[in-house]
Amino acid sequence: MSVEIVRFPAEDGVELVGFYAGVAGARRAILHTHGMAGNFYENRFIDHIVEAAVARGVAFLAVNNRGHDYLSDNLRGVGESTEVVRGGVVWDAFQESVLDIGACASFLRDRGHEGIYYEGHSLGASKTVYYLTERPDAEAAGVILLSPPDIFGLRDDGGDGHLSEAVRKAERLVRDGLGETLMTEVEYAVPLTAHAVAATYGDPSASDIFPVRLGDGGDYVRLGSIRAPLLVIYGTVEEAVTIPVEEAAALIERHAESTSAVRVALVQGGNHMYWGHEAEIGWLVGEFVGSESAGAAGVATT
Repeated sequence: MSVEIVRFPAEDGVELVGFYAGVAGARRAILHTHGMAGNFYENRFIDHIVEAAVARGVAFLAVNNRGHDYLSDNLRGVGESTEVVRGGVVWDAFQESVLDIGACASFLRDRGHEGIYYEGHSLGASKTVYYLTERPDAEAAGVILLSPPDIFGLRDDGGDGHLSEAVRKAERLVRDGLGETLMTEVEYAVPLTAHAVAATYGDPSASDIFPVRLGDGGDYVRLGSIRAPLLVIYGTVEEAVTIPVEEAAALIERHAESTSAVRVALVQGGNHMYWGHEAEIGWLVGEFVGSESAGAAGVATT
């Protein structure tokens, strides 16, 4: 295994920085997309996934996308022409994730990897499915969804309508050239700009990937179009859904209608970050990528 810090541009030139664990002769690689306000190094389960993947001859790539951390200065350009692009969750626009994930996929193909396991944690799981429905990859080796969130349910728990009202306000601010305005109505530890609120929550058909709060009545069309083998992992406590996690897992399994195989794993006692259960996550992902068929159907509890 060789590990290197990598820098390469997203499709619009924003610099992505992270690490690549290469394996000589590896045909396949995992492309990891971190969650809301996350980064490529914070989650300890990454260490175990990398170890398990490399042991099975699978390379691994994780980078900071433009939405990393709460507020970040991302770079674009080279030398004296370098400019700072505001980023972090405060500015993150969901649809722009395609520009980041697409560049990561190109990086892996340039390194000779023929099949990619697209992996996303939390909001990264939503971005992963969104990417694959905007840019279908017929050669995808599999899809790994770590704690897929119901982002609309989390922001409007109880359905009192405040999220819709906040989105309308954000859209007005953007139209008036005030997209930089910080909004406390929809926040993630810190206020989000109107730009981020309007982009992420203004088009549910794009970003409401896992609407488990609505049961079988939700629109799972993007999830249902994924054809590659699918692994879904949830912890059983403090998860990013507003219904019992067992029900959320069953809904996702049921509505993943097009996949060739789906496996759902519930990590007993694990939370959204899997603290204390990181090795289990590594084992589950390792077993998935270690199988040529990328896992058998069914529900597993660890």
